[in-house]
Amino acid sequence: MCIGTTYHWFKSGAFNWSTIILAVVLMTIIELSITAGYHRLFAHRTYNAAWPVRLFFLIFGAAGLQGAAIQWALDHRDHHNYVDDNDRDPYSINKGFFWAHMGWLYFKQNEQLKEMEKAGDLTDDPLVVAQYHCWVPLGFFVGYILPGIIALSWGDFFGGIFIAGFLRSLVNHHATFLINSLTHCVGKQTYSDSHSARDNWFTAFLTFGEGYHNYHHEFPSDYRNGVRAWDWDPSKWVIRALSYVGLTTGLKKINEEIILRKRIQMKEKLMRKKLNKVNFDFSKYATSLDELKAKFETAFRSLSNLRQEYKDLNKKSYKPGFVGLEVKVLKDKIAEARKEFKLAAREWNGMRREILAFAKA
Repeated sequence: MCIGTTYHWFKSGAFNWSTIILAVVLMTIIELSITAGYHRLFAHRTYNAAWPVRLFFLIFGAAGLQGAAIQWALDHRDHHNYVDDNDRDPYSINKGFFWAHMGWLYFKQNEQLKEMEKAGDLTDDPLVVAQYHCWVPLGFFVGYILPGIIALSWGDFFGGIFIAGFLRSLVNHHATFLINSLTHCVGKQTYSDSHSARDNWFTAFLTFGEGYHNYHHEFPSDYRNGVRAWDWDPSKWVIRALSYVGLTTGLKKINEEIILRKRIQMKEKLMRKKLNKVNFDFSKYATSLDELKAKFETAFRSLSNLRQEYKDLNKKSYKPGFVGLEVKVLKDKIAEARKEFKLAAREWNGMRREILAFAKA
């Protein structure tokens, strides 16, 4: 229907660049309302948001027609809690690509909504509850009727409804669906291979950062999915930008040493697989590499302990001058420990590369 309507729109001479721009703007706003709103705010509570931000995400999230925020969040929490479990993961990839992509929607159960205590943090928010009761008419109006009304100002009511409405909705839906399907079978397992989630740059581009899915499944409490500065993750940029004006607070981040440790653990697994594949005798290098790994682990524990000490200090009540001195001393120690940790990581990684190069693996 959407493709045929779009073809007719082009062929009839009704094509209008303003309608295309409107479609792109709405696609962006609605996608961000799902990624930064439904996903990172409501499902995972990776940050706090002022009521105008929550209201914005709830209105345009409804326009995504992916359900109410409560429904979406509960489904997604089940996905994380029981990932790859055919009975308890709503969109388990083990039941097939089509099932994970959209098939599960045709057999969707709302049993979790009968146990609203599971959504206590969501039902405590009157805006979320209000959206639950009216998301269907709200979503249809904002997602389909409103684009038509806006496009009517340049004489393209039909294009507004079908191009900026239905066609835009089709793209938004399948971009989101690809996170449940494609990113659970294609991409890199950068941080863990204990689940099917993968980092996939293509879906990250389509969904404003959601495609770094292996990272997200390992660290779902982080407001970032693309954790590196150069990762394409407009959702994290929006969340951080709003924090500068006080509209978002309490942005949660995983400490860099925990992330790097996970990466190194996966690199070690992949290295051993590659060496086994080429039947390389690793024994004469094992001791040296283990020594570097032990050095790395010691540096990791030292840095982690200092961070915990710093966290505990901020909870205590001391005289301001004393606290200031202790904080400064701890910050200096943490900075030094970070250097030692990163140096140990580079040394281990350097030897790993040398071994792989020598083995031609």
